[in-house]
Amino acid sequence: MSNPALAEMAQSTRMSLAFARAYAAYGLWMLRKNPENMKSYVEAGDICIYYHCYGRGQPVLLLHGGFMCAETWAGQIPALARDYRVVAADSRGHGRTTLGEGPITYRGMAGDAAALIERLRLGRVHIVGWSDGGCAGLALALERPEMVRSMTLLGTPYSTDNYSEDAKVSMERLLRPSSPSMLALRGLRRLLTPEPERDREFVKKMSAMWRGSPDFTREELGRIEAPVLVIGCDRDEYLSLWPDALRVFRETADAIPGARMEVVRGGTHSVHIERPGAVNRLMVDFLREVG
Repeated sequence: MSNPALAEMAQSTRMSLAFARAYAAYGLWMLRKNPENMKSYVEAGDICIYYHCYGRGQPVLLLHGGFMCAETWAGQIPALARDYRVVAADSRGHGRTTLGEGPITYRGMAGDAAALIERLRLGRVHIVGWSDGGCAGLALALERPEMVRSMTLLGTPYSTDNYSEDAKVSMERLLRPSSPSMLALRGLRRLLTPEPERDREFVKKMSAMWRGSPDFTREELGRIEAPVLVIGCDRDEYLSLWPDALRVFRETADAIPGARMEVVRGGTHSVHIERPGAVNRLMVDFLREVG
């Protein structure tokens, strides 16, 4: 087995174990606290969006990463639901949300998020976006600024130029049908999706999006009006470029007016799953500050 394959397997195993711990803690919280919790679907354009809703207060919309699902926020939901109305949704084609027609794009995912906000009558929301979810959040902040109260970005690129050549090779390796990570991700999706027969179509659409986007410019980022927190990590497998591991995160924060960056040292692309305590402290402090 090659070193890259070993590294991919180690990364996947590390994240899976961390997620299992976070989800176990979330399950105990659900049993112990019996929080106000609703699971439902809303029709939004050409798709049916599945979501969870917890707690009361100002709304916080959690947007997960590519090939993932709402449950990847298990480490954040209990911390946020103390003071906020938390909505965690499955993105287009992910989890229990249907795929719809046409390509998957970040701007299209932003439109899906806007439709969910409107259907649930959430008003202005705090967006927390991870990776693909962060890219969708950027698009929402640009195209529907009146909907965004604040935005927290984790592992979020704004351009394909943010990826090193090694990162692009790693993504291509992950997208191979036979890669261990892809087999695991497709297996998870088949357990949840109402459209198992569209599995290959979904992967094809996601692969096309990853290869050509995100494509935001620094000028576009300069038009974002909402307060923004960028959580930087110096061991992000895709965005920590040599020799400056925090360059992409710093560039993002510098391009957005008034944005600030906080760093989780040793954090990876899955930092909110592997280091939920550190991320939650930064996120909750930021949300309290912006009000």
